[in-house]
Amino acid sequence: MLRFRHGFGTLRHSVHSFRRSLSTNKRLNNLTSVAPMVDISTPNFLELLHIISGDRHDYYTEMHHPHAIHQHQDHLDRFIGTPRPNVIVQLGGSDPNLLSSAAKLLQDYGYSEININVGCPSPSVQQGQFGAILMKTPSLVADILNAMEGKVSIPVTIKCRIGVDHLDTSEFFHHFVETLMTCERPPPHLIVHARKCILKGLSPKKNRTIPPLNYQRVYELASLYPDLPISINGGFTTTETIRDALGQVDGCMIGRKVMDSPLFLQEIDRDIYGIPENEIKSPLTVIDEYLGKQVRKEKKKGTQKK
Repeated sequence: MLRFRHGFGTLRHSVHSFRRSLSTNKRLNNLTSVAPMVDISTPNFLELLHIISGDRHDYYTEMHHPHAIHQHQDHLDRFIGTPRPNVIVQLGGSDPNLLSSAAKLLQDYGYSEININVGCPSPSVQQGQFGAILMKTPSLVADILNAMEGKVSIPVTIKCRIGVDHLDTSEFFHHFVETLMTCERPPPHLIVHARKCILKGLSPKKNRTIPPLNYQRVYELASLYPDLPISINGGFTTTETIRDALGQVDGCMIGRKVMDSPLFLQEIDRDIYGIPENEIKSPLTVIDEYLGKQVRKEKKKGTQKK
């Protein structure tokens, strides 16, 4: 529930003003989103989130390499998740032509948005020369965006960090973003994990906790690029902190909190979007709907095998 230090009248006014600002200043289809998480953001997990909160949030898939998209192009819904307007497919790679051809397959299959991973620090991703290491070569990220021109009409966005290794100054970060914004096809939305990452010496898990959060760096970027919708990611575990972030930037992305407690989305529904209690599904209803869909899916598989 909402927790404020104000009196009830001030609380009611604050909530009303906040919801009014959501409706008048909204530049993204959804203000909140669930982050792409390896081995978590599977088709089944995305289906669970959709059952819990429908289309009130954007749901990002796991990061997929373009080769995998080509390999599974005949059954992408089973491999990635059901195409929906609020399902965003994240791709990871560094070959502009390969990424653009995968994007075309995804668009043709019915997916409505693609995100390029420029923030993952895992060793295997580094070996493939993509993920966070791409922040060191912003011109290549711009080439990836340019390669989408003429191939796909759906939005292609970027998710990045505020820096990588020793390249962690405001000047470096601003140069990176400026390179993208001056390319032939600038991203229509930038999602920023408000931590830098350290490619050597820290595991992906430690890179989510040890480098300090720097929300101010993201808020400064939003001031410098007022026409660019920006979402912030990293460390959001309460609806109060999400609300604070939405007062500074366009969107807020939540990751591990939803992984640990998917029903946290219902807290956001209540506290941020003002969804009445009687429209919030009970845990039992969520479980029943989820199991029912899984049973129907298995029955469909059995019928297809006959």
